[in-house]
Amino acid sequence: MKITQLRNATIKLEYNGIVFLIDPMLSKKGTYPPIDNDHGNTERNPIVELPMPVGDIIEGIDAVIVTHDHIDHWDGAAEELIPKDMVIFVQGEPDASLIKKVGFTNVRVLENNILFKDVSLTPTVGQHYENEAVKDVLEKEYNTSRTMGVIFEATKEKKLFFTGDTIWFDGLKKELDNHQPEVIVMNAGGNGFSQGRLILDDKDVLKIHEEMPHAILIASHLEGVNHWTVSREDLRKLRKDHNLDNILMIPDDGETITL
Repeated sequence: MKITQLRNATIKLEYNGIVFLIDPMLSKKGTYPPIDNDHGNTERNPIVELPMPVGDIIEGIDAVIVTHDHIDHWDGAAEELIPKDMVIFVQGEPDASLIKKVGFTNVRVLENNILFKDVSLTPTVGQHYENEAVKDVLEKEYNTSRTMGVIFEATKEKKLFFTGDTIWFDGLKKELDNHQPEVIVMNAGGNGFSQGRLILDDKDVLKIHEEMPHAILIASHLEGVNHWTVSREDLRKLRKDHNLDNILMIPDDGETITL
């Protein structure tokens, strides 16, 4: 497999010869207003440019996976630039209707395990909020508080798990125990509103490692939108302090990891 970290949670994945674009936020730097947070970062989003031309990102993809319809995972540029007949996998509603509404004709709900071009895809649960106040903001201002992760399986590949946007909770622990992934891509930037955290942070990365000590961990969703709290440098320190040199990978934007 080849995992190319692009920006924030946007990743281009080549798995068993099939190419997926995951959570495409393709807008230019500064397109969107800042997201409310409690640490004073007021930069417009995204806060960095993509590491390569959008045409190169879209070239050769077989399907798009949108783990949830939030602006930092599916934006106006993605709606405009991705071909309207592209296969788009979503978790359900309201995501499916919102994406169909802008003209996409091949939107598929990933409700259960399916086989797509010899790659098995299985949705997993996530919890995109650490308290009810955060959930309420997501429901009222961002269409949905629901999100999903995805398990990828193929005969000649290691079992791969994209956590999607989630905090550490019992449901994530159960997914890890049930699927036993060998490679885990974690949205680990600790992003949050002023009301509380939205996704995994450095402490949660350690919890995942403790639960799956032999899995390779890859950190994503870092330093791409203004409400992040965990930096690459924070995770490098964690890696050093806990002797995770051969376990935790922290790719820069534009970097490809081959496993």
